[in-house]
Amino acid sequence: MENVVKGPVTFRGGSPIFYVPDRKCVLDYYKRLGFWCDYDMGFVEWDRIGFIVHEKQSIPATPNNPTYGNDAIDAFYMVSSIDDLFVEFKSKDAVFLYEIITNEWNMREFAIKDPAGYTIGFGQ
Repeated sequence: MENVVKGPVTFRGGSPIFYVPDRKCVLDYYKRLGFWCDYDMGFVEWDRIGFIVHEKQSIPATPNNPTYGNDAIDAFYMVSSIDDLFVEFKSKDAVFLYEIITNEWNMREFAIKDPAGYTIGFGQ
């Protein structure tokens, strides 16, 4: 993917927001997998990617999966070494939506699922 400069504004990143019934449980899961987690703000980060986890007990979590199909992903990130990340997550007992595959565009990818049901895909 190449960077396209549109003017004086430069985007530095983005953060999907996931509403979950038990933030600590979800943050503990991502921390176990190797992410940096801020328990006060709900930030989850690894290198240049991240997302935010907010606790909201009054409404149910609404992940894309299975609302939009069993393979629907809530966030997707590109990584430099998909096989190494897969092995690392597997060794830390990640819950997989699907294990590593080569999709129809010849991209290798896999997806994990967190305790609230949100799914994150990783590809190379």
